[in-house]
Amino acid sequence: MLGIKAQTTFDYFYLEAEKCRLAEDYSSAMDLYRHCLDINPEAPEALYNIGLLHLFLRSDSLGTAYIRQACELDANNPYYLETLGALYLNRRDAESAIPVLEKMTVLQSRRSDILSQLVQLYSTVGNTDKAIGALNRIELLEGPSPQLSVEKFRLYKEKGELDSAFIQLQALCDDSPHDMNLRIVVGSQYMQAGDTLKALEIYDEVRRQEPTNTNLQLATMDYYRDCGKEDRYNQMRDSLLCHPESSTPLRVLLLKSYIADVQRDSTYATQLSAAFDTLLARPQKDTEVLIMKAAYQTFSKQPKEAVCQTMRQVLDVDPGNETALRELLQYYAEQNDGKGVEDISRRGLNYHPEEIAYAYYLGMALAEQKKLKDAAEVLQQGLRVRTEEVHPYLVSNVFGVLGDIYYQQQMEQEAFAAYDSALVYKDDNIMCLNNYAYYLSLKNEQLDRAEEMSYRTIRQEPDNITYLDTYAWILFMKGDYAHARSYMDKVVNPEKTDEELLADDKLQGNLIEHAGDIYAHLSEPETALRLWKLAKQKGDDTCTPQLKKKIKRKKYIK
Repeated sequence: MLGIKAQTTFDYFYLEAEKCRLAEDYSSAMDLYRHCLDINPEAPEALYNIGLLHLFLRSDSLGTAYIRQACELDANNPYYLETLGALYLNRRDAESAIPVLEKMTVLQSRRSDILSQLVQLYSTVGNTDKAIGALNRIELLEGPSPQLSVEKFRLYKEKGELDSAFIQLQALCDDSPHDMNLRIVVGSQYMQAGDTLKALEIYDEVRRQEPTNTNLQLATMDYYRDCGKEDRYNQMRDSLLCHPESSTPLRVLLLKSYIADVQRDSTYATQLSAAFDTLLARPQKDTEVLIMKAAYQTFSKQPKEAVCQTMRQVLDVDPGNETALRELLQYYAEQNDGKGVEDISRRGLNYHPEEIAYAYYLGMALAEQKKLKDAAEVLQQGLRVRTEEVHPYLVSNVFGVLGDIYYQQQMEQEAFAAYDSALVYKDDNIMCLNNYAYYLSLKNEQLDRAEEMSYRTIRQEPDNITYLDTYAWILFMKGDYAHARSYMDKVVNPEKTDEELLADDKLQGNLIEHAGDIYAHLSEPETALRLWKLAKQKGDDTCTPQLKKKIKRKKYIK
């Protein structure tokens, strides 16, 4: 035992250590706790806190050792024991955790949560008797419950003591004589134990009380399947599926079993399709069966058109159904179906105005129709009402599209501000980087920044001719013609024949014109004139108004 002076010194340094720990100065706290142990090597509070610091510093084995020593010195401290027990549980060390938790149940006898953990641990190490004993203690604290009885049934059954096991279930039924679903659970356990006669006796009793009980019908189906009576099983399943009083959850459950059968045996596919047709021929009050059909269509790799037709039916029942809206939006976007995208996006915005994805797709659809003002308003509204959970990548894309629209409206200041915002949310938004860089080059402004942005795009997609053209054009604007040619030749290869260049659908006229401009500055006027003429022959309205003058005068004109 420490003397008064030593205890006073210990208390002083321990208090200072606590101050440092609370101030998150863990290094100083560790030194002070160690100094406390120099004064009193058997101080459990110092050992415990040093252990916690080691755990915080990811030194788990050392931290556990300190906390275990603290528990040995102060065996009746429930806080120390709980920490040590949690460490063992996290490591799934049942053998070490059990004595700690047993000690805790002595100190805190009314904590049923610790007893529940012991039940699991005893089961893990195969000590069924102790697991049952722990369950009995929980029952004394909290009273009987179906969960406890079923768990004790499982444990007795595991021991091979079937009589004791079924006593638990019978007691459960006696406590709740009017709960038919509970009786069905008992019947199913008898069925699993091989006592078919007892199970059927219980099922018959329930049938007399509640002939339309859904759980009874499902249990009876399982009985038919287990007995190999597949025809009776299928007949009963189809009857339940099509019965007008069957609930939607029941139908979904039965359809899932049908789909499982199809996975096991494809010959069931015809029956499943017929079941869907029968169910969906009636007016639908909810969407669960339709969603189930779409999921099955996807699983069975049916055409996307068929899946989307089902999703359209979902919207007929629930116009704001997000699953259907998103599935259809993705489908129409992949098909480049502008009208379909616009239709679904408008529906989505109507029911979910805070979802910026619908504003994004609608804005793009309107922009493609040259309805630039309407597109900008939709995107701006989407940005105003977006939720905080929206992904930054999507916000970046919205700002990027908004920038493109502003630029087409000759609102350059607003366009560049939108691009800057897009790059704040995602600094490697590749389409935004390319467009921003290209438009800066056209204005002959911030060319160094434009070059840096454009170079990042070709690093990501080195074969993208649009990004290569932008980079080459920026180098051209900076007067680095030889370097520009090395990139532009990857876009427009002058060694190809005229026929090959004209037949390449990816090559727009403006790309070929850019190549001609570069060759004109490399003192190769014949190549430049040839490329300018090919650009004109493309006839796709992408070339500059100066192209005709370039051809006529056989020289570059700004």
